[in-house]
Amino acid sequence: MNLVTLAFRNLRRRTVRSTIVAFSVGLAVASALTLVALSDSIEASVHQSVDERGADLTVMQRDASDIFSGFIPEGLEGRLAAVPGVAGVAGEMIGYAPIDHSQQRLVLGWSADSFFWRQMPIKDGRLPANGERKIAVLGAGAADALNKKVGDSLDILDEKFQVVAIAGYVSALNRSVIIVPLHDLQELLFKSDQVTMFHLKLADKVTPQDVTRIGTDVAALGSLEVAPTDGTLSHDRNLAILKAISRAISMIAVTMAGLSVLSALLMAVQERTREIGVMMAIGWDKRHTMASIVIEGVLIGIAGCLIGVVLGYIASFSFSSLPAIGDLLNFRPTVSTILPTILAALVLCALGSLYPAWRAVSLAPAEAIRAA
Repeated sequence: MNLVTLAFRNLRRRTVRSTIVAFSVGLAVASALTLVALSDSIEASVHQSVDERGADLTVMQRDASDIFSGFIPEGLEGRLAAVPGVAGVAGEMIGYAPIDHSQQRLVLGWSADSFFWRQMPIKDGRLPANGERKIAVLGAGAADALNKKVGDSLDILDEKFQVVAIAGYVSALNRSVIIVPLHDLQELLFKSDQVTMFHLKLADKVTPQDVTRIGTDVAALGSLEVAPTDGTLSHDRNLAILKAISRAISMIAVTMAGLSVLSALLMAVQERTREIGVMMAIGWDKRHTMASIVIEGVLIGIAGCLIGVVLGYIASFSFSSLPAIGDLLNFRPTVSTILPTILAALVLCALGSLYPAWRAVSLAPAEAIRAA
């Protein structure tokens, strides 16, 4: 009988307890996967949305703590367009607003000459006419959630807007937004002549050196900073806090899994004190005895990780079906999320089994038999 077979036999002898501990590990792993996948999916969703719209660089207010707190004078658009290597400039205002007095939605304001309009895939309806006011374009996800179609009206901050188009974007974030003329959103948010950020489309054959120069030229225009558009959230304080909290809670959850294994194995060792004493008396050395118990902890950890991955995917699909989350995020655990979590869980399960293993070999064989 090898060590793995012995470990399996010992676990089967206490099937209920082993199953409960494996499920506790699985729940911890699932919680960790879900939290980490949630924070990562926010950044991934932003990357997908900006790639789909075709911007290359984003200009934001320097030292703004997040994308909602920075504001830039709209009048800088012409000066940004004059920077060599910049082929297009799109000012954008971002805000959350109540829609039809029932749902909070992300609302974007675009200027009439924004290159975003030219690259928008229209699923139904038409693009807004130049200078048209009080109209809205809904992402397909927002249209479904609000039960709106072309020609319907919707209420944004007590102002009536008419739906003129449904956009056929693919990314979850773009599908969930409502887009209105920039001047309308500026009036609603009392931010006249301001934008949240500018998006830059670069000319063809721009080199990395050109991009560096463009960043320097833009920074010289005022208190501005330039970043690749897919890195818009790289310095966002809210996302950084969310990531830190999710990873801290994940580590606590996985650590609790290790403690569950420690508690279960410590109880098992206490019950098997006589058996362990007999095994050591007939020639088992301390190394093999400890190894058999550590393998039990690792086997529980493996079973728990398998359960946790399944539960994590179930949770991700469940969250994706919730309008408040699924409309905004592509929420899926990935290999880069799963592997570190599983590795951490297995290591902690192995560490959790070390103390029970040490307790098992700390008594002399004769004393262990008498203690039982």
